[in-house]
Amino acid sequence: RIGIIRIDSGELKSDAMNTWCNANGYTLQFTAPYTSAHNGRVERMHLTIMNRMRAM
Repeated sequence: RIGIIRIDSGELKSDAMNTWCNANGYTLQFTAPYTSAHNGRVERMHLTIMNRMRAM
């Protein structure tokens, strides 16, 4: 089960998201601004998914 959600400091950094995570037992972690390397695994997965979608 996923217990931690790591996101950048973008649009999901809100009270509504924080409330939802607390109600459902998730912990939010934020990466530092302008440092996509901190979230490298997810960034690479997004690139892979987007490349596969373009190939369809």
